[in-house]
Amino acid sequence: MPDAKQEAGAERSKAGRGSVLPLVLSGAFLAALALSLVWLNIERTKLAYRSRNLQRELEQALDLGAKLKVEREHLLSPHELGKKAEALGLGPAKPGRIRRMESGTRPEKAAGE
Repeated sequence: MPDAKQEAGAERSKAGRGSVLPLVLSGAFLAALALSLVWLNIERTKLAYRSRNLQRELEQALDLGAKLKVEREHLLSPHELGKKAEALGLGPAKPGRIRRMESGTRPEKAAGE
C-alpha cells in the first residue's frame, strides 16, 4: 500500500504537469507580444524616414518655385524686354502705327495696309 508521502508526491506531480500548460501559453503570448512590438517599432522608423524624405522634397520644390518666380520677374522686367527687343531689331512704334480701340468696335485698316 502506498503511504501518505507517495500519495502526496503523486498529487504534486499531477498538479505540476497541469501547471506547465498555462506557463507555456503565457510564454508564447509574451513572445508574440514582443515580436509585435519590434515590428511596430520597425514600421514607425520606416514612416519617420519617409516623412523626413517627403518634407525634404517639399522644401526643395518650394525653393525651386521661389527661384523660378524670381527668374520670371527678372526676364519680364522692362530692361530685359528692351534688350531682347533690340536684339531682334525691334524699336519704338512709329507715329500712326498705334491704334486705340474702344470696346465693341472693329479695328479700321491703316493706310498702306
